[in-house]
Amino acid sequence: MDRYGAVVIGGGPGGYVAAIRLAQLGLKTAIIEKEFIGGECLNYGCIPSKILIENVNQYYRLSRLGFLKRGEIDWSYLQEKKRKLVKKIREGVEFLLKGYNVKLYLGKAVIKSDSKIRLEERDGSVREIVGENIVLSTGASQASLQSIPYDGKRVIMSKEALELGKVPERLLVIGGGAIGLELGTMYAKLGTDVTIVEIMDQLLPGVDRDIAKIIERKLKEIGVKIHLSSKVASSQILEDRVKTIIETPNEMIEENSEYVLLAVGKKPLTRDIGLEDLKIVLDEKGFIKVDKYCKTSIENIYAVGDVTGPPFLAHKASRQGIVAAENIAGRKKEFDPSTIPLAIFTDPEIALVGLSREEAEKKNYKVKISRFSYSSLGRAIAEEETEGFIRIISDQEKGTILGVQIVGSRATELIGEASLAVKNKLTVEQLSETIHPHPTFSEIYSEVAEASIFKPIHMLVK
Repeated sequence: MDRYGAVVIGGGPGGYVAAIRLAQLGLKTAIIEKEFIGGECLNYGCIPSKILIENVNQYYRLSRLGFLKRGEIDWSYLQEKKRKLVKKIREGVEFLLKGYNVKLYLGKAVIKSDSKIRLEERDGSVREIVGENIVLSTGASQASLQSIPYDGKRVIMSKEALELGKVPERLLVIGGGAIGLELGTMYAKLGTDVTIVEIMDQLLPGVDRDIAKIIERKLKEIGVKIHLSSKVASSQILEDRVKTIIETPNEMIEENSEYVLLAVGKKPLTRDIGLEDLKIVLDEKGFIKVDKYCKTSIENIYAVGDVTGPPFLAHKASRQGIVAAENIAGRKKEFDPSTIPLAIFTDPEIALVGLSREEAEKKNYKVKISRFSYSSLGRAIAEEETEGFIRIISDQEKGTILGVQIVGSRATELIGEASLAVKNKLTVEQLSETIHPHPTFSEIYSEVAEASIFKPIHMLVK
């Protein structure tokens, strides 16, 4: 019987980060992963999608600048490049685990008690592992729809969409959230005839409508057809296509697509791992309930990442992993969900952190809104990336930055500074006094902060 101070179940960005930090803090640590270290994010999600999206964006940008003729992209080369880079990163994580003496087990874990775990290894053998503390990081799987059942061949999810052997001619995307829009945009830039169906009355439900409208307009510019307030009424999977009937507010539309991408949310991976017998408290959707220390209803069992519910973000999982590890080691650390940044890799990119105007007003702040456009930013003009803006939501009385919203080029890179500002309750005046290098996209912070306290330099305000 193998004994450890802590056992982590699940090797995704929450689990492996927790395991490394536990080992750094001196605990004898093991991690159990049923498939590949890195989880969905590294192997089938965040990393491979960004490799493809970034390369396609470079190809698309060069092709529309006018000095290169647009030709066909070498898709098989790009897929092989993606696999090599994913493997390189995965091996890097495995190297770190080994370097910190974290024992890696490959197989399926079932919790038998608050300290005992039954491990079914890949070779069929079974062993018992004891952990004084357990961290659950089992993740979530993508949800399906009754009206269009997933088969993994023609009706696919993001994993299969990132592994297609060729660029499809026609793609129907069900769901206008981040995953659907990111992959739909990528394929549209490669010449795929893309249609997006969203049940709500705007793309990116939950994001401010004016931001969603920019994305909608840009998608239409690259030829994407969009049906809002719409749903799949029925479907039929044929040999070489999927026939679907789309119910829109005005009519029923027939779509014949080479593939249908389901991007309609996630469900927790909490079944068949022993939680029922332990009676760990779940929420109404089946996600594990945790407190601010990432602790479950059982004293020595913690949970991190997607299995704890939305938002489904790798950086949220990693932060929870660190918080859980620190608390297991006896250090009091709290997880603050209010400062989790959201990053969406559409065109243009979207990044948000902190409160929206509506949320701030509900908390009884006297809100001040400051905005600066990319069209007035030198670097954006130089790169012909002038679509978008930055918006700061601040407390009018104290000047404290409550939230930041960015839509535009490099938004996902720029949001880190905003996260720092919101987390540390910085003021717009402090932000305005921060010197940003020229010419960069980061100068947009100086401009929008100046707009909040007086007048921006590079925009005429009378």
